[in-house]
Amino acid sequence: MSMTLGALMATGGAAVAGYMFLYASQPVKLVIWSIPITVMALGVAILWDDIRG
Repeated sequence: MSMTLGALMATGGAAVAGYMFLYASQPVKLVIWSIPITVMALGVAILWDDIRG
């Protein structure tokens, strides 16, 4: 269950960050960038904990 959650969070965060990078028409504040990056990092951390443990 947690591996699925981690994988979905990692790919979802990366997809949103990539979408913002490619299609944002105006400058995006750093606070807005931190949301998908944080979600992606949490997903990677969950996956790392599952793989190591």
